[in-house]
Amino acid sequence: MKNFRKIFLLFSYVLIASHLRAQAFDDGKNIIDLGFGFPATSTIQNSFDQYKSFIDYNFKNYGTGVLKYEHGLQKYFGIGINIDYSAASVSYKYDNSNALRYQVNINSKILCFYARLNGHFPIGDKLDIYGGVGLGYSYEIDNYNDNNPNSTTSHKTSVLNFDYQATLGIRYMLKNHFGLFAEAGHATTTAQLGIAIGF
Repeated sequence: MKNFRKIFLLFSYVLIASHLRAQAFDDGKNIIDLGFGFPATSTIQNSFDQYKSFIDYNFKNYGTGVLKYEHGLQKYFGIGINIDYSAASVSYKYDNSNALRYQVNINSKILCFYARLNGHFPIGDKLDIYGGVGLGYSYEIDNYNDNNPNSTTSHKTSVLNFDYQATLGIRYMLKNHFGLFAEAGHATTTAQLGIAIGF
């Protein structure tokens, strides 16, 4: 009888401990990801490719900052928001048929907002493999200026586009509330790396 009682108590302890064991992702868990994406957002890159044939073409990519928040609906699903900010610039010399050459500069900035649904496969208290989709909008602002001696031009344009994401990611929690993440797929940038804060 005493042995049975010890076995029962031991079994109960193991069951409770395994149930209470922390998971890399779980019901009610909140995760904030702060990272950096590369290469430049395809929207900026594609819009600047049309100038590649011009003289002294120079493209600069300032990268993409990534901020994500996710809340666990349960162990295998979470909802959240993504905010991405990208910036890049291009300069080139325009040469027309009248042998008039002048400098052109274009600076682009893109701010993106997405609502996101993720599916998770947490492995213990350290590793979380996940994938998800996001729907939202990208807001692009382009500043154009040149030093054409005949008619100097400077103007700003902006456009709001519907956009989506579909990515796979992995998160490794170094400590209970701190870890690293990596994500890749169709998003503002092809790949993203950064830190993860859980609470």
